[in-house]
Amino acid sequence: MKRIIILISCVSCTWAAAQIAPPPLTRSIPTSRGLTINSRKGTLIEKKVINVGKFKNLNIQKITTKDASDNSSETFLGIMYEYETFDEISKKTLTIDKNELGKLIQALQTVEQKENEKGNQETKYKFVTINNIEFGSVYREKLSSWANYIKIPSSHYNQNLLEFRQEELKELINILKKAEQEL
Repeated sequence: MKRIIILISCVSCTWAAAQIAPPPLTRSIPTSRGLTINSRKGTLIEKKVINVGKFKNLNIQKITTKDASDNSSETFLGIMYEYETFDEISKKTLTIDKNELGKLIQALQTVEQKENEKGNQETKYKFVTINNIEFGSVYREKLSSWANYIKIPSSHYNQNLLEFRQEELKELINILKKAEQEL
């Protein structure tokens, strides 16, 4: 009798567990419009990279991808960085399209203007691209100075942070303007 009760309860539990619906599939929300030509399948894609300038350890590049079958092409700004540790060497390029680049330049020019104004309280600015590159500026009240940064996402737990002085912001803006003209 005990065996029958145990067998019936095991079958009942198995049947009940089988009735639980699997979790719904969720599609990730794209964080980037990305390179549409680059993601095409079944066609020959040509990629050309032209170095536009260098800012600190970042290589600013003009990237052009072309579909050989229909001659359509896309041009983007590439921000390539590389780093080396004891065990690994890594290179990564993130892209910014021309429209977003114009907005970024305008935001950095506004930050440059704000940094030149006299301020005596803690102030922060940031501009985040579609590919999650964060350009920002922080006024440090204790030091009475501005600190600018570019934060590049590299993994879930690691961020590459590139800091630069107020005087170097103008150099970055000039490189980005040059890149925008070439796009």
